[in-house]
Amino acid sequence: MIIAAGTSCGSKNKSGETGTQTTEKTNAKPAKDKYVKLAAKMNADMPQVFPGGIRMDRAEAVSDKEFRYIFTFTGEPAVSAEEFVRSARLSSSMGISQGEGELKTLRNDKMTIIFSYYKMDGSLFAEIKITPEEYSK
Repeated sequence: MIIAAGTSCGSKNKSGETGTQTTEKTNAKPAKDKYVKLAAKMNADMPQVFPGGIRMDRAEAVSDKEFRYIFTFTGEPAVSAEEFVRSARLSSSMGISQGEGELKTLRNDKMTIIFSYYKMDGSLFAEIKITPEEYSK
């Protein structure tokens, strides 16, 4: 089950690369191979369009404890970024806590799950980070 509360554009990331792993500027350890492979497997079926004007473009293993879903709004968002985050955070957390498939795998390894939402022009609209503490409640 995939949570469609976030968005991004196309199967390329915002720098034009098609990779499934990114390195954040932190002291985080590199992503585990199983998550790099999971992202690659998921990306084979991307992009996926969801009702409500959201397209999931790709997934990526960010680090050993973070996994990101990247979405794009296919139209102009109807609410502010703050309102979007406020309304999407709870449903995203609940979806993770109840999800099967890759979400169960991510949950079992206590991964932080990031939903990044972009506008069609490629600019970041909102980002929601759900920690294990949030989805374990």
